[in-house]
Amino acid sequence: MTLPASPGHPDGRRHVLALDGGGVRGILTLRMLEAFETRFGTRACDFFDLFAGTSTGAIIAALLAFGRMSSRQILDFYRDLVGRVFERGLASSRVGRLFFPVMYSREFALETLASLFGDRRLGELDAPRPAGPQGILLTTHDLVRNEELFLSNFPLKGGRRNFGPTWKVRDAVAASALSAPWYFGPWEGRFVDGGLTVFNTPARQAAIEALDYCARPEFSPGKTVVWSFGSGAFETEFTAGDADGWFPWSWAGRLFQDIQGDAEADQIFGATRMARRGEIEFRRYQLTIGRETLRELLYEGDVPRLPIALDRVDASRFLDAIGGRFAERIDWSSADGFRMRSTAPDPFQDPGLWRSPAPPPPESAVPEQASPRLS
Repeated sequence: MTLPASPGHPDGRRHVLALDGGGVRGILTLRMLEAFETRFGTRACDFFDLFAGTSTGAIIAALLAFGRMSSRQILDFYRDLVGRVFERGLASSRVGRLFFPVMYSREFALETLASLFGDRRLGELDAPRPAGPQGILLTTHDLVRNEELFLSNFPLKGGRRNFGPTWKVRDAVAASALSAPWYFGPWEGRFVDGGLTVFNTPARQAAIEALDYCARPEFSPGKTVVWSFGSGAFETEFTAGDADGWFPWSWAGRLFQDIQGDAEADQIFGATRMARRGEIEFRRYQLTIGRETLRELLYEGDVPRLPIALDRVDASRFLDAIGGRFAERIDWSSADGFRMRSTAPDPFQDPGLWRSPAPPPPESAVPEQASPRLS
């Protein structure tokens, strides 16, 4: 497969890069991006016309857009960064969590952002390239307004005002990535990690912003390609009754995991519908980590406790290893992207779902106009 033509080529297609949140699991995302650059002989920072990111994806998007770094350079930087940001201490211990409002300091991360971006603002994304201007879109949730904010650098269609370009890059990244409750706490007392909502996977929203709101660069229906890179998902090993004895605090991790899973399903389903209607081309790259997929990847090393929370620095080498193996498997010729996940059990063989004594009827053909549900 040859790389789809960039805006500087005759077909005029434009390309959107959408990056999921996931903390330390951004290592897996970067392994995919590294494979993209190797396979097609181009840097992501030069190829894409719009960078969209949530949380750890916001850091990567900013480093691509403003840092003009290759994926390999960002990966090397990330390996050191996550160890420093998620450095364990009393506040992150089991006992400390009962007494401290946040688990980690963001001072080192803020100093790093200041050294990388200085006082540059989102509106100052002006890297020269033959294909023209580029856009950036970072997500955060505003507790004061009780709504998701999409911090962008581009002028809006219809002459509408946009406050995004006035934000310093380092502040926008902090609002999206260094603001998770109980990990870092709100940024500036009001902004929390965009990954707490359905925008942890920003694929559909990136497509909507590109087509409906972005005036420059200009995106057109049918000539917009959205490349969506995940940060790893996980199989559930939950069985009926497991939660019967849970205390209120026992639900925190499970609910956060479910929110992220639902966010991914919602955004991917929405982007897939846009693709079926011809508005965009949509390519999703994601690995669901579990026994079956690890066997398929021929991984025989140590497996950390799953699922992997965003601060699990101990899982960095594992993510690096399986990310590299998954990236080698990616079929870049597929128009839908590449996803590896375990075989889903048949819900009609589950007596907790099919509650009739009669056997389920055979499945009929899905009408063309209907959208099949995503597993």
